[in-house]
Amino acid sequence: MRTRAVPMRWQGLGKALPVLWGLYAGSGSTPYRVCVDLAAGSAKCTCPSRKFPCKHAISLQELDLPDSSPPEWVEEWTSRRAARELDSSPEAVARRLRAREKTAANRALAMSSGIDGLRDWLLDVASAGIASLPGRPASWWQAFTARMIDAQVPGIAAAVTEIQEIVFRSGPRWTSDVADRLGGLHLLCFVQPRTRLGVTIPEETVRATPGVTDSWVALLRMETDDGRVRTVRQWCWGRTSERWVVAIRHSAVGAPVPLLPHGLESTALVHSYPASDRVAVGELTESVAPAHVPAPVSWRTSLASLEPMLLADPWQRLFPLGCAAVRLHGSSLVDGSGHGLPVRDDTGLDMALALTGGVPFDAWGLWDGHALRLGAVSIDGVLEVVA
Repeated sequence: MRTRAVPMRWQGLGKALPVLWGLYAGSGSTPYRVCVDLAAGSAKCTCPSRKFPCKHAISLQELDLPDSSPPEWVEEWTSRRAARELDSSPEAVARRLRAREKTAANRALAMSSGIDGLRDWLLDVASAGIASLPGRPASWWQAFTARMIDAQVPGIAAAVTEIQEIVFRSGPRWTSDVADRLGGLHLLCFVQPRTRLGVTIPEETVRATPGVTDSWVALLRMETDDGRVRTVRQWCWGRTSERWVVAIRHSAVGAPVPLLPHGLESTALVHSYPASDRVAVGELTESVAPAHVPAPVSWRTSLASLEPMLLADPWQRLFPLGCAAVRLHGSSLVDGSGHGLPVRDDTGLDMALALTGGVPFDAWGLWDGHALRLGAVSIDGVLEVVA
């Protein structure tokens, strides 16, 4: 099921916002023509599926598409839609409103079915016990994630895939990590935030909302590759607002370019996604070497600052943390009060030690509840990105 978003299955991909298009190589001899209008919330696909939007239209929106001129078949579709939209008679307006309401109702019904399926799946896991998960075949996992995608709740499918990967990797903490994820899915059955269910909001819609201008220091980043798309996430600190925001960019082909120049301080207008720390970047005016970034005086203070983030999004797994004047002691970074946090032994730590020469330094990293992934350090007020 995940192959729908693999670029190799697609050809003729392109976008001329708000319209996306592509040809998907399905089981037939002729590729399916897939077209999505983000502004209108409409989609067209030549596949035989009766679902709307179909799985191909959903997958198309997960890809990072190149800017291009629409082919003839896309222009024909948009022209027909435009002709229908130009009809401003009361009957036409009412007809379009009914169509949108029907689409929303169908998706709500599908998502409700997906939540019911998740409850049944969690009950099955609880009855058999976490220890039974390593014995489950890959087909068992794939069947459920496919069902969640068809129910138009891809966020749940992604969460279950993460659990599958934790189980297959094993390790000393796999049972507690899986229990934590299962608890999050149980909570999801009752709270049901649309962003965690996988309901996407077009970037153009977010940019149409009021934004905040600040000097954003792009301190931390992480790149991931799920086999379909590559993603770069940046955690940026606002000098005036003193808040952290997350800028995300996806790419189906090649490494994604960060939204903000990494390691620099950029004056930019950002627009917040609903109920999320994620932002869409609007106007960017300048980027310079960052001035001194103040760090919390202790790990205790830094960890306490995470409370608002956890209350806003209890499913969040990575948190930006900083602390002033830390030293490496064993496998931990220890603050001035003697308290330490475990740190990952990776290239980021190696670079930090090489830059600091063993003297105390201000540290910033991503905390996953187990260890800190060091991303930036500051020596004598000079910021250096190490990952």
